[in-house]
Amino acid sequence: MHRLRKIFQNNTKNVLHRYCNTRSNKKVATALKDEPSQETVKIKYTDTINLPKTKFPQRLNSKKLLELQKVINENHLSQLYEWQRSHLTKSEFVLHDGPPYANGETHIGHAVNKILKDFVLKSKIIERNRVHYRPGWDCHGLPIELKALSDALNSPPMVVREKARKFALSTLERQRNDFWDWGVTGDWTEKGTYRTIDAHYVKKQIQLFFELYKKGLIFRDLKPVYWSASSKTALAEAELEYDPAFKSPSLYFRVKLNSVPLKLPQHKEIYAIIWTTTPWTLLSNQAVCYNPRLKYVLAEDENDPSAKYLIASCLVASFNSETSKNLRVLHEIDGTELENCTYQHPVTQSDSLPFLAADHVQDTKGTGLVHTAPAHGLEDYLICLSHKIPTKCYVDELAKYNDEAPEFLQGKYVLSEGNEAILDYIKKDVLHLSSITHSYPIDWRTKKPVIFRASHQWFIDTEKIKDNAAKEVEGVKLYPNHVSDTHKCTLVAQLMKRPYWCISRQRCWGVPIPAFYDKISGNVIINEKVIQEILDHIESDGNIDFWWTKRSNEILSSDIISSLKISSPENIVQGNDILDIWFDSGISWYTALEEPKIADLYLEGVDQFTGWFQSSLMTSVALRNKAPYK
Repeated sequence: MHRLRKIFQNNTKNVLHRYCNTRSNKKVATALKDEPSQETVKIKYTDTINLPKTKFPQRLNSKKLLELQKVINENHLSQLYEWQRSHLTKSEFVLHDGPPYANGETHIGHAVNKILKDFVLKSKIIERNRVHYRPGWDCHGLPIELKALSDALNSPPMVVREKARKFALSTLERQRNDFWDWGVTGDWTEKGTYRTIDAHYVKKQIQLFFELYKKGLIFRDLKPVYWSASSKTALAEAELEYDPAFKSPSLYFRVKLNSVPLKLPQHKEIYAIIWTTTPWTLLSNQAVCYNPRLKYVLAEDENDPSAKYLIASCLVASFNSETSKNLRVLHEIDGTELENCTYQHPVTQSDSLPFLAADHVQDTKGTGLVHTAPAHGLEDYLICLSHKIPTKCYVDELAKYNDEAPEFLQGKYVLSEGNEAILDYIKKDVLHLSSITHSYPIDWRTKKPVIFRASHQWFIDTEKIKDNAAKEVEGVKLYPNHVSDTHKCTLVAQLMKRPYWCISRQRCWGVPIPAFYDKISGNVIINEKVIQEILDHIESDGNIDFWWTKRSNEILSSDIISSLKISSPENIVQGNDILDIWFDSGISWYTALEEPKIADLYLEGVDQFTGWFQSSLMTSVALRNKAPYK
């Protein structure tokens, strides 16, 4: 081993001698020449490499880096936006900023978003294009409200608004400073940005609301909507997520027929078999739907032939398989024969309710007979509406049965103890009960399940505008090119499946829907003079807090109140609903862009195809029949 070490040392010395001779590195050569012994001399190998000499530091410490960044921003980047607006003369390029939510610190998502936009802006400036970019913030909505009031969730409206405003503005300032530090091109002063909280923005929003109301595109009605008991408000589809592992009851039950098709043999007891995963909605049952194109059969259970059952012919086998029963077919009829059938209500058993023909009844699951509760389902609502059947809702804003429900249900939460109470009450008519794991909607903020619940809400009638919106999408360029068609199809599909857009929310941190009501008749009070009075108050107060601090006769002048011909001013009350934050941010093109209020580019994450891209498109097409982006 000693010998090997010696050989290595000699070889190393020879290599260094050769390096010094060929490179004329006198410093190293001298060191080797004068070396008394290998053990006492330490050679710096960096001295054996010829590198350029520079005073430029290899790295900056954090303090110097921040100082340098500040100098660059203050002396150069902060002036870039105003400079290019004054000096560049090629055609203007408009990038409209989707307003980030003012509810937290900046993160990697903000960085990706702003840096991509900055790439676009600076590249356009290099090409001598003048750019228009007005940064914005979304300041309203439940997420801000929840964060601001984590310790006082049931506070009065003005406490909520003051705390939420303070939280949003402080968060906004921190985000603004970060964006400025990142060197993102733009005018980051208050004058150069937009905020959905600003008085001029709120005024524009109320004006646009009224314009759509006058055109008949905004209306108020009692309809089933997604309802979040955890947030105590209605939700739009864009505010939903889905839990793929949600468990619900899978119930097959029977209802007794009062009148049966003439072509069926007459029996003392004939029941229709129905399948549902929402037993809690049975109290609101108003009809049973069938498909006239299907065949239906009268059958009996071989283990209990005393009762006879009505079920779709093609679903007998699957019913037998799932329930371990053994139905035997006795007679078959066309679906059209069910037209005049009636049955007893599954819970109260006091009403005689109709069978209704409906295309949404499928032959792939269930029994071909569908429990229909217009207060708790969109298709249910539409089919009952067409037959002038009233909507009965027995569920309150906490998703509990209200005081109009039978006593044994009152106060029970529908998705748990409510389900159990209903199942126990109708147990003699339960044919089979199991559970099913399926995808179920949840509130995107609280992650709690939502329900379909009928309530008075404000809507945009998307049926009247979605065809034009879909045509506008065809003329829009989507990037990257290789997925353009896919994203267009996604956006159009989302548009076409929405029969209406619920734009009202039952919260107080937002822009109120500018409507008054007659307490006696329930009629809505909105007209030009009322809207102008509201706008004047916003202008003088600098905000819209007066909606929660003043009575209606303090907001409306005596002349306006007289013209309304209401029996008493005390009968006029302002509404408690605010506008959906997607409507809030969706009208940003109307407030932040200059004429013709069309952006060359919207640049956001793909999730905005069901969010801001869509709400911007719908409001723009509703008002002027054109998309807000190219």
